Amino acid sequence: MAGKTQNHQVDSLEQFPEFAYEQGWTDGLPVFPPTRAVVQSMLDYVGRDPAELLGTVFPGDGEATIENIAANCAMAGCRPEYVPVVIAAVECIVDPSLPINTTQSTGSASLCTIVTGPVVGQLKFHTREWIFGPNGGRANATIGRAIRLILWNIGRAHPGKLIKGTMGHPASWSYCIGEEQELSPWEPMHTDFGIGAADSAVTVMKAGEHSQIAAPLNSVGLNECITLLARGIGRVGITTSGGKRGFMFVLNPTLARAFADAGYSRHKLRAAIAERAFKYSYDWQNDSKQGEAVGIPDLYAKAPSERRTLVAPVLPDEVYVVVGGGVAPQMGQCVAISSRSSAGKPMLTTKIRFSN
Repeated sequence: MAGKTQNHQVDSLEQFPEFAYEQGWTDGLPVFPPTRAVVQSMLDYVGRDPAELLGTVFPGDGEATIENIAANCAMAGCRPEYVPVVIAAVECIVDPSLPINTTQSTGSASLCTIVTGPVVGQLKFHTREWIFGPNGGRANATIGRAIRLILWNIGRAHPGKLIKGTMGHPASWSYCIGEEQELSPWEPMHTDFGIGAADSAVTVMKAGEHSQIAAPLNSVGLNECITLLARGIGRVGITTSGGKRGFMFVLNPTLARAFADAGYSRHKLRAAIAERAFKYSYDWQNDSKQGEAVGIPDLYAKAPSERRTLVAPVLPDEVYVVVGGGVAPQMGQCVAISSRSSAGKPMLTTKIRFSN
């Protein structure tokens, strides 16, 4: 499935799961049969040349054609209307400005996909409680799953062969969310990238850490919540050096509304978080040359590190804000995702193109 699409025949659909495992088409989870009829329905929906080449997928440099993408969408259980979203994500993945080598290296980063705009409601993304799943949302699960299968089947991202992730990343099975719009006080997140609010878009992020942060509005107040979010960036440890950093905050609607009611636009909140945030790291590789880093006394005086501790400011264009999750009255909750990007951009956003 890394090159030209091939036709295979099995005697019955019941035999397909074992056949898929034998062919190495799955990373361990069962897949649906990509029958000719199902794949054709997807090609008919997108209305693009099946042989159209979007680019090659690292690390195996397999060709990502519209037909290959549709076949992997079929195996993931996607509906035809999900395919334009997956295509947009692949456009990001094959873009040279977003080299995904860190997601296949020893550091075991993952690709997180954020879908924004009207398409989120149209495709019935689950955007509230348990937004990161499992939540029963077919769009969330199967779009994320299709992206993983594309990396697996087209990119040949097989552990121990072309990829060397030491530990792996549990979110990589399906790491996809849609931004809540009905309860969001702001325009879609993709407007920060110059895409119109009425459009729909996909952001692909090279993600490392995924942390839940409590921001208890009723206990500490809104101002302190900004500080808590900012400190979610500043954990001391070895960091990946060399690439531009990115930090994604997924705020639950309660917290987002509280900020908006206090006069914070999305842009103003990003700047406020960045102003209070600092990135700490041990002096490793090129950290001392990144982002105006300076040495500081060890923060853990009782058990000091053998390495020098560095601190660097965080810039507003390194902070991004998405709305989603449960309402949780009187309680702010957030997920902070930090990029792992040794080269190029930490994330890329593109507009979704739909069939005519």
